[in-house]
Amino acid sequence: MNTSELRRKYGDTEVDIGLALQPTTFERRLAQRDWLDQHFTRLWLDFQILGMGGRTALDMRTRLLVQVGQFTMARSEVLLEDSVRAAVAADVAPREILEIILQCAIYGGNVVVEPAIEVFERIALALGLEEELDSSQLPLDGTAKERSLEEERKQWHPADAANPHLGDLMDRHGWLGVSRGMLLRPEHHLPTLAFQDALDPGWASLWEKFSYAGMYTRGIVDDKTRLLCMVGNLVSIGEERNAAAHMRGSMQAGALPREVMEVIIQTAANFGMPRANAALRLFRRIMQEDGRLDEIDNPHDDE
Repeated sequence: MNTSELRRKYGDTEVDIGLALQPTTFERRLAQRDWLDQHFTRLWLDFQILGMGGRTALDMRTRLLVQVGQFTMARSEVLLEDSVRAAVAADVAPREILEIILQCAIYGGNVVVEPAIEVFERIALALGLEEELDSSQLPLDGTAKERSLEEERKQWHPADAANPHLGDLMDRHGWLGVSRGMLLRPEHHLPTLAFQDALDPGWASLWEKFSYAGMYTRGIVDDKTRLLCMVGNLVSIGEERNAAAHMRGSMQAGALPREVMEVIIQTAANFGMPRANAALRLFRRIMQEDGRLDEIDNPHDDE
């Protein structure tokens, strides 16, 4: 059955949304599913394409960047290519798309980032994005020259500023990472760094300089969006401890509770109901602990 016939059968809106989200594969997927099982195809379109794809709690840029991160983490190269191409078509900056892939090095490591870089490079060359990528490069030292210890000191949590180990940790691991960690994770980062330092100071410095002084200071994607993508990354692999920290961090950076919830809800379509439902319960617990249940209509806990 050709695309015109499938449009008449299933609807123009469904096909248009599907093409926007999966520009390279949707027509093939639709024809394939229609041939194999038309009732499932109708359910799939109503749920994943028209239903999940038509929700508006996230803007299209954020939705697509979250998917880029999740498909990178899942090493799903076909779905990643769809999302990268969809993001470019939606005028998301190529440098931002690449940044979300590179940020996956924190929780996924080289095993997940390497194939995603290959996918992105292939698409960038095919679409002629070389000049745009060249012009948006960070300098070799990243954003270090733009930062001021004195200005950042004013933003530290009082408990962190009074921590007796702060001076020693900054002397040995550098202020660039320590300060960024305290700003992103108040009252959490210093104990974590101290723990790593007690185990192996050399490892602690490598971790601090790569993650907090390096990847978390690049500024290519705003913190709100980057942290929402981190939430999506962690929910997609079923990791709760850091997911909880980034749920709080994303809201601290300006995300609305409903935006955090939408990242979790969208995960159900590609990674299944159990992971999404577990993350929703985790998010509810966070909102309860922080006295913010009224912001999500105070749902009952089903546990």
